[in-house]
Amino acid sequence: MTARTGKDPGQLYAELTAKYGNPIYERIDAAAKAKSKKQAGQNSRRSKLPAEKHLPAGTASHAIGSPEAPGNHGVPIGGLKVTTENAGFAARPSGTEDVYKIYAESFLGKDHLKQIQTEAQALVNKAIT
Repeated sequence: MTARTGKDPGQLYAELTAKYGNPIYERIDAAAKAKSKKQAGQNSRRSKLPAEKHLPAGTASHAIGSPEAPGNHGVPIGGLKVTTENAGFAARPSGTEDVYKIYAESFLGKDHLKQIQTEAQALVNKAIT
């Protein structure tokens, strides 16, 4: 990168965060009964987790659907992915525990990340109960 741009990678990162915000990420586990996971389609290639009808009014979603495993050539992991301009989350059932894993990211800070996590957990709970 330095050879191509003449800038240190740290400088490039600082420019990106100045322009787009500093990303903050965290994974949480939300309790889910095995029966609920099965009803939500844990073992199917097409998750039965919520789609547009479960999203709160006004959710600016760019992508709703079954997230794919990175680097796994489009294989769905089962679950839901929602992205907005400044944040996003993916939720998927654990294959080994009675939990849903919620992966959330925000470019607007820790308080916004907590809000995204709370809303994601409520959305998943609504869909699996």
